[in-house]
Amino acid sequence: MKPLSLKEIIKAVGATCDIVNDITVMGVSSDTRTIGRGDLFVALSGENFDGHNYVKTAEENGAVAAVCSKPVECGIPVLLVDDTLLALHRLAAYYRTLLNIKVVAVTGSNGKTTTRDMTKAVLSSKYRVYSTEKNYNNEIGLPKTILQMDDEYDIAVLEMGMNHLGEISRLTNIAKPDVAMISNIGKAHIGNLGSQENILKAKLEILEGLNPDGLLILNGDDKYLRSAETGAFKKAFVGINSDAELSAEGIEVKGENTYYTAVYRGEKTEGSIPVIGNYNVLNSLEAMRCGLHFGITPKEAFAALAGYKSVGMRCETEVIGGVTLVKDYYNASPDSSRVALEALGDYTKGGKKVALLGEMLELGDYSAREHKALGEMCVKNGVELAMFIGDDCNAFKEGMPEGVIFKKDEREQYAEKIKALISDGKIASGDAVLIKASRGTKMEDFYEVIKSALS
Repeated sequence: MKPLSLKEIIKAVGATCDIVNDITVMGVSSDTRTIGRGDLFVALSGENFDGHNYVKTAEENGAVAAVCSKPVECGIPVLLVDDTLLALHRLAAYYRTLLNIKVVAVTGSNGKTTTRDMTKAVLSSKYRVYSTEKNYNNEIGLPKTILQMDDEYDIAVLEMGMNHLGEISRLTNIAKPDVAMISNIGKAHIGNLGSQENILKAKLEILEGLNPDGLLILNGDDKYLRSAETGAFKKAFVGINSDAELSAEGIEVKGENTYYTAVYRGEKTEGSIPVIGNYNVLNSLEAMRCGLHFGITPKEAFAALAGYKSVGMRCETEVIGGVTLVKDYYNASPDSSRVALEALGDYTKGGKKVALLGEMLELGDYSAREHKALGEMCVKNGVELAMFIGDDCNAFKEGMPEGVIFKKDEREQYAEKIKALISDGKIASGDAVLIKASRGTKMEDFYEVIKSALS
């Protein structure tokens, strides 16, 4: 972060503060465990925590001032505001205006992080790129990410997540992107938003902060995005099954790589990406189209994508005892589960397709219907062996009568069944095993079980 004076921070966030001498702030933090000397501490509060209780600790760890919504006793200046989260947003928005940097914003129901990281890989072939770390894509993580940047970077690639209307609106108005990318409109968080039409509405909020001369990159294979009303913004569609400006043809999986020909305005470029699945081809096309916007050719983009690696728990593959484990349990929705099941066959080496599944969360009234559909997807995609754990296990079995089901609290039985399947040779060399569920199901525990049993 570029140093800021306390006086300009007070003005930016609309705070009141009784100070005699000005202070230089070197960074911003809301976590006393990582706060640095010279930092401003922002006392955020939530259902289970109150940052105001830690102002004294922040001071002891080097904080030179604190943003609070109520008076606290400490030896550093306190900037009083009505809402500390809003103050963090205002500070990040102000700081964004000080940066001479282009911003690429990425959102979508599924594939946000993959698209973000592929875009970073492509752009890094020619530019100094800063990117969202881990899953810092929300109303706390994004402003913190912006406040960590300085003029050392040319481009920032920022991920934007949401589970309610209005969230992306706040994020985009902080980030003020020059390029906006939407990967798809799926059913993630449909329990909160009520319909895919509302999910589309929430994702399109990204346009509120987009530079009027900016570029909007969309998945042209997504029916909602294809027909979306996006105003006067310049649009670029990518796709496999659509008439898109940048498209892929001749897709072929070889080992753990996907080969295809990128077609841009009639010009063809052959290359590959080190991951499997048509959905990853679409993600790479969005990254490639963003690269084109910044003067990077498809050939250069393919070269850069050769070094791409999946983020933890997102389509990571590992071969143990000849069994290919596909670890894809960072999160799950009906759409991400569908594409994972469609791609499962690409991982097999003459063996069976096996799916170890858990419940998909935040589906509300749609939950039973979507879990039945999950079972039907298993049948449709030729999954020979499927196990499911979660509240809607009976709905899953309606969709796949041969599936083995367990209730949410039967984790031990689920684990024992995995061990038995391996012991009996029903999961063996050549098979591919997809491990997939929402993060709350903690499927990493079952990964450890299967890993131990196969080793």
